[in-house]
Amino acid sequence: MSKMKMDDPMGSPTEIETTVRINRKEFEDGGYEEIRVEEVDGGFIKTVCTRKKVDGEWTYKDDKSVTTEDPLKDNSSEGIAGRLEKVLKNLE
Repeated sequence: MSKMKMDDPMGSPTEIETTVRINRKEFEDGGYEEIRVEEVDGGFIKTVCTRKKVDGEWTYKDDKSVTTEDPLKDNSSEGIAGRLEKVLKNLE
């Protein structure tokens, strides 16, 4: 978790705790694609940072989006089965 300081309308700073998860793929040429997901009140902010070589030149691209569903959530059958198993164990 990370803490961010924000100013509220009354002028006093407040701290907000956020959860940030990062999934990063590195490429042989030194480039990478990084997906950062920040959990905020009511949803998630997803940032995809891409650094790669195109025609010998480095390109940099950052795309941000907002969603109500966790973009890093594993929706495969194995991921769903794992989450169900955790819930069932907690019921015992």
